[in-house]
Amino acid sequence: MIEQITNSVICWAILLLALVCYQQIWCQYFTRFDAMPTQNNDSMNHASISNNFAFTGILIGALPLLGLFGTIVGLLECFAGIASEGASSELMSSGIGKALLTTQLGLLCAIPGWLLHTWVYSSIKHHKSQAVNTRPAYGEH
Repeated sequence: MIEQITNSVICWAILLLALVCYQQIWCQYFTRFDAMPTQNNDSMNHASISNNFAFTGILIGALPLLGLFGTIVGLLECFAGIASEGASSELMSSGIGKALLTTQLGLLCAIPGWLLHTWVYSSIKHHKSQAVNTRPAYGEH
């Protein structure tokens, strides 16, 4: 199975995109206190947090789509092999196995990413609401 993953360009693309997604999520989590509202930049912080999370969510959503793309490519290779070499059960099973591996990898990377993304976003919203509630009113010191 490791050999199938390392020989597939689409599997490498899925793994690279997953690495970027997880790196973005962890950066957003570790900098969540930097994004706390102040009196001068409430709207700017909210816009940048929303844009970062929207972009990361789109990237995470692309992971299963890349897996589906790999499945289509794998099945096309399988059918091309059947057309040139004839239909053997060994050829069919190996081709379908390669095709489904990318779908599995895409989902395996995307589902924890969605869960982690949601958890970090709710953590930031929770910390932001606490900061707004504990912030002194204008003119108080």
